[in-house]
Amino acid sequence: MMTLIFLFAGILAASSAIMAVMYIPPLSINENSIREEKLQDLNSWLSRLNDKDRFSGSVLLAKGDKILFSKSYGFQDIAETKSLAENSSFNLASVSKQFTAMAIVLLKYQEKLAYKDSITKYIPELNLYKEVTIENLLHHTSGIPDYISIASINWDESEILKTSDVIAILKDNKELKFSPGEKYDYSNSGYILLAEIVARASGVTFSEFMKNNVFIPAEMNYTTVFNLLSEDEPENRVFGFKKNHWIFGRKKQVKDLNYFDGVVGDGGIYSSAKDLYQWSQAITKEKVVPQEEYDLAFESGRLRDGSKTGYGYGWFIKGEGIVEHAGGWQGFASYIYRDVSTDSLIVVLDNSSNIFRVTSHGFRINSICLNLQKLMNEID
Repeated sequence: MMTLIFLFAGILAASSAIMAVMYIPPLSINENSIREEKLQDLNSWLSRLNDKDRFSGSVLLAKGDKILFSKSYGFQDIAETKSLAENSSFNLASVSKQFTAMAIVLLKYQEKLAYKDSITKYIPELNLYKEVTIENLLHHTSGIPDYISIASINWDESEILKTSDVIAILKDNKELKFSPGEKYDYSNSGYILLAEIVARASGVTFSEFMKNNVFIPAEMNYTTVFNLLSEDEPENRVFGFKKNHWIFGRKKQVKDLNYFDGVVGDGGIYSSAKDLYQWSQAITKEKVVPQEEYDLAFESGRLRDGSKTGYGYGWFIKGEGIVEHAGGWQGFASYIYRDVSTDSLIVVLDNSSNIFRVTSHGFRINSICLNLQKLMNEID
């Protein structure tokens, strides 16, 4: 009986600790305050969250051409020798997908591919998936299983997983989960295949294509494709971390890239808060493709029965003119939100390894982003 009591007490203590990590107090803003006072309150709130180990990262808010708020809290290295800044380059995780999608849109604009093309036109090794189109991959309606769940079972962790390995895994797996276009099922595999299609259709590596055709035109100077197979590190690279339990001194430990990080497309892009502002501007000002070409990115895909998937080209469609995406990998969490109708932008990048802050694909970093959305609606 005593053992059960101690066990219950331990579970209760653990649950309390988890809730303490999860809980983020709401941002309190006086509605009658002027804009500058509201932003000062935001800065104080984020500083307190950083002090309590509930946030480490960069936050940027913008409307139109004007950056309203851009602050960073914490450090980009484990030794805490270099402070985070608006040009610190974080692992974007799944927020990378919108860049992969842009590459596809650009290649379609250049008439080097078509959305209705079968993926086997570019990746003939996967001839068992001849009914799957590029558009299916973009909208997560392909039926191709997620490689992570398959590779996690028997992959040798001493080997870095590469795109060629993912293709081989899918080829061996053979079966689609459902007929293409029948269902929506978020699949990282699809965006890895899209990156490979970009490389094969363009004749250069995915990294080179993104640099010359997207990042440079968008003036994204601190953005690059990077993984464990890359030769050069991003400038101002941020490292993910976790903290030991308080019993062990709450010391930082690296929680960064792992053996899955030899692939690109579903993730693998590093960028900064300032560069994500540049990205938003590039979309609006048509620096990469004309707006009419990119409009489909902000439209929900549809299944064969006509129902909407709620996912465009690398964006979750949350309402009329509102799109967003989140990402979480190892120590990183990322979030981008755009209200196209008001030209509003929210960027949150975090390297503190709080797994409770982000879902596997798409929502918000705990309540931080919900608070920021509310604040943006109150700012002129």
